Amino acid sequence: MSQNADFIHAAPLWPHGDCSLMHLVRRAGQHSTTCWSQCVDTGLSAVQYAILVVLAEESRCDQQTLGSRAGFDKATGTYLIDRMSKSGLISVEIDPANRRRKQVSMTAQGEAMLNRMTEQAKSAEKMIAARLDKQDIADLKRLLSKLGGVQEPENHATADEP
Repeated sequence: MSQNADFIHAAPLWPHGDCSLMHLVRRAGQHSTTCWSQCVDTGLSAVQYAILVVLAEESRCDQQTLGSRAGFDKATGTYLIDRMSKSGLISVEIDPANRRRKQVSMTAQGEAMLNRMTEQAKSAEKMIAARLDKQDIADLKRLLSKLGGVQEPENHATADEP
């Protein structure tokens, strides 16, 4: 039996000989979703949480900027914005200067939800990084940012990070 019984041996997904990047990224995404669902009991997704975080920082922004900052595409954004608006977490108004653009802001209910979720989201972050040391976390963030085309701020670490 292996010394690392908690690690699952990953089978190659493609005939490259070693475990494929696509397979590992998918497994990491699955682990992320599991950590989120075990720690966050609000019924909101990590992307919906990201929307609330961006709106807490920006106060009001257009849907395109929100998508860029929170990491979702236009089609997904339309669905998420509509759903969050119907549940009272955000408000959406047509920009009077450009009627094709929607301005999004967080409601008091959204702010209360963000406050409720913050500690839960931090717990999910700690859970996902449980097997990693600080250097692993820094390397993983750098590589995932590069892979996802995300430009991270120069110093984005916080004191609460594992």
